[in-house]
Amino acid sequence: MLLLPSILLLLPADFFDEGESVCVSVLVFDLECYACGMTRAVMHLIHFNFSKAWEYNLLSYPVVAIGGFLYAKETWNTFLRLKKKNDHQP
Repeated sequence: MLLLPSILLLLPADFFDEGESVCVSVLVFDLECYACGMTRAVMHLIHFNFSKAWEYNLLSYPVVAIGGFLYAKETWNTFLRLKKKNDHQP
């Protein structure tokens, strides 16, 4: 759970900028959906490149905010479960 964000932070911000789209909407209908560019936008956003993130997908801002909150909440709940489990062991 802690490894994925660390890996994304270690990769360069432009790691996903090149290559073909894997979006089904683009591949089948040749139309961009609301999520197109989200991976690239999030990568730039977590590397503090705000203008580039905005260019790729402006919805990346709420996605990162909500995702960060849920990630922190789940990490905290996991910590509490492990602590409770260790407190009950003899």
